[in-house]
Amino acid sequence: MASKSVCFFNNKGGVGKTTLVANLAAELSFNGEKRILLIDADPQCNLTQYLLPDDEYIQEYQKDDPVTVYSVIHPLSIGKGYKEQLPIRRAENFGCDVIIGDPRLAMKEDLLSQDWRDARAGGTRGLRTTFVFHDLLAKANYYDYIFFDMGPSLGAINRSILLVSDCFILPATIDIFSKWAIRNIGSALSTWQRELKNGMNNAEDPDELPISSNKQVKFLGYVMQQHKERTEGGSIRMVEAYNTISIQFPQIIEDTFRSIFFSANMDPNLGEIKHLASLAPKSQSTHQPMIRVVAKGSYTSTRKQAREIFSHLSARFLANLSAE
Repeated sequence: MASKSVCFFNNKGGVGKTTLVANLAAELSFNGEKRILLIDADPQCNLTQYLLPDDEYIQEYQKDDPVTVYSVIHPLSIGKGYKEQLPIRRAENFGCDVIIGDPRLAMKEDLLSQDWRDARAGGTRGLRTTFVFHDLLAKANYYDYIFFDMGPSLGAINRSILLVSDCFILPATIDIFSKWAIRNIGSALSTWQRELKNGMNNAEDPDELPISSNKQVKFLGYVMQQHKERTEGGSIRMVEAYNTISIQFPQIIEDTFRSIFFSANMDPNLGEIKHLASLAPKSQSTHQPMIRVVAKGSYTSTRKQAREIFSHLSARFLANLSAE
């Protein structure tokens, strides 16, 4: 099976994106025996801090020139071409490999923005810069899945990742701002795809392009997160304020992304991650996936819930990838 590149993206912040990326990857690795590469493409580096023990990432960032995702882009920006080797390291607690993040990545937004203008006109340099993450994916084809954790923006870095990836997952919280974000993403993707296709069709040397002008990132599904529940009449229900908004999401997703669904037969709702009390911060502080947090008391029941949630998400993720 060829590796699949998957972006976890929402231009609204605070949606639990990094927690979803790390824990779904751990579930697929430990219980699905999949080979996963995680790429921290968010200049905030939250995924890196989650995956690696404190002493490991602090030691790396204390270096004058840490080996990070920035190392992949920087050589291209100074005219040296694509980097020969990827800066991959092991995140043992999560059973995955990782290319760690770097705050300096934000400084490459200007480069990618400037070269995007050249790419839209068919310029070779602009297209090569736009495809920098495609080169990364080609060199990492040993993995079953390559997951990108991305910052909450519609900026140049995220555009470059989305345009060369196979599919994306939308983590969303149940609020009105997520509804706006969905429409923003749909509009931006449509514009970017059209402009890139025009640029590739006008390329100076189209035979040298690494991907087809017909390539299009596909929508793999969405995950609703952080809602609260309460017990009513012996049954557990979502709090009404959340439920009122959540029932609108299927139609919004359908209207916005239907034309780019990964498969016509897939169910875009991958599942829901309810608020799991203090399990998430405990997981983050101990650098362990929620399904493997070692703690007693209330953690026992919430860890069990997390295992059920991520087992379901994993199954739905794989089902959508294999849907015909």
